[in-house]
Amino acid sequence: MPRTYQLPPPDRHLLARAAEMLALPQRVCRIRACRRQGRCAWFFHDTQEPCCLANLDAAQRRLFDDFVAVARDIRDLGNSRGKLSFASPYRETRALQDAAVEVARPLLALAEFRAFAAARAKKPPVRYEGGEPPLTV
Repeated sequence: MPRTYQLPPPDRHLLARAAEMLALPQRVCRIRACRRQGRCAWFFHDTQEPCCLANLDAAQRRLFDDFVAVARDIRDLGNSRGKLSFASPYRETRALQDAAVEVARPLLALAEFRAFAAARAKKPPVRYEGGEPPLTV
C-alpha cells in the first residue's frame, strides 16, 4: 500500500545530532566555527538544515537521509511501551541502528530512553554477517 501521507521534515536538532554523529562538521563543513567546535553551528534559515549538508553529493545525501529516517523512527517510535526494539540480528543493520539510537538519545526523555534501552538490551546479539536481505513481494 503506498504511503498517502507526508512526514514533516526532520527538525533542526535531529539533523544536527545526525551530522555530528557522522563527523560532518569536522570533515565536510567549510565553516570554521563548526570545525573548531566539532558541532553544527550554522544552519540554513529556510530548511533549518546544517550548512555542512550542502557539501554532500547526491549519494552521500541519500545515505544521510536514510540514517536520519532511522534516527527519527527511533525518536518517535522507540519507547518502552512499543514493540519495536530496533535490534536487528544482522551486523550492518544493527550498527546503523546503534548509531541512530545514540543520535536519538538526547532527544528523548531520560526515563523513557532508559526503559527503551533496557528493553533493547534484552534482545539477542547479532547472529548474521552483513546487512538484511531485501524484502521480496
